[in-house]
Amino acid sequence: MLRDNRNRIIAAAVLVAISIWLSVAFSGPQALEVTFFDVGDGLCVFVYTPSGRSILVDCGSSSWRDNSDIGRRLVAPYIQSRGLDSIDVAVLTHPHADHMSGYPGLLDLKPARLILECGADYDSPEHVEFKKAAKRSNAKRNVARRGQVIDMGDGVRADILHPAGVHYLDLNDNSIVIRLIYKNANILLTADASKDAEEEILESGVDVHAQVLQVGHHGSRTATTPKWLAAVNPKIAVISCSKRSRHNFPSRKVTQRLDSFGVRTYTTAKCGAITITTDGDTIKVRTRRNSFR
Repeated sequence: MLRDNRNRIIAAAVLVAISIWLSVAFSGPQALEVTFFDVGDGLCVFVYTPSGRSILVDCGSSSWRDNSDIGRRLVAPYIQSRGLDSIDVAVLTHPHADHMSGYPGLLDLKPARLILECGADYDSPEHVEFKKAAKRSNAKRNVARRGQVIDMGDGVRADILHPAGVHYLDLNDNSIVIRLIYKNANILLTADASKDAEEEILESGVDVHAQVLQVGHHGSRTATTPKWLAAVNPKIAVISCSKRSRHNFPSRKVTQRLDSFGVRTYTTAKCGAITITTDGDTIKVRTRRNSFR
């Protein structure tokens, strides 16, 4: 009798162990997460795929006490909380300080395997420091061009919509524009691309439709034209901007335009960090304040 009970206990324990192993082996995060950090007037977007791969789009600000702190004190701990020691793809959409000031500190802690750049050079101390950090990280460096596709696995891909090899006088219009695709969900990241870049993208005929739009140039009136909104047809918009923006971002004209298109708009100024989560069909939004500013 004692032996039978022991055998039953052992058999039950084996079944539990097998069920746990199966749950670990065949399950995992099934959602794509895209987090827009609250960096004030700047941009930093972390993309986390169902299989745990990562893309970071920009890492900078112009409105923190020390703009270089962003990578080291905000983004690196967040990436570490995901159990990641490195970044699969780091994107510098264009070399303005508010998009790269935190990269050197971050790359020293969390090196990137691939760094994607727009190809435009810019003579600034921040860009010099970025290039030094990129070299220290031993990352492969590529120039982004329309038509490139970054396959992240699990059905997640990043399509490069811009630039197309033409350099604009306005550095903002050289911004890398990325369309994230996961099953039936699309998220459009436009960095600081303004109306000239928007027009060129539309004229190229590429698909720009997306349920979620990162509004260009922090909500500046130089971007997000009615024609662009009609083509993208977003349901949700995210604007990365500061509470006390010295540039008065976002423009009231832009927010009114978004309202007129029926778009639900979130700003990091009001909401803090904004995370878009999707299983490829449904899209959820959650917000939270940074623990460090």
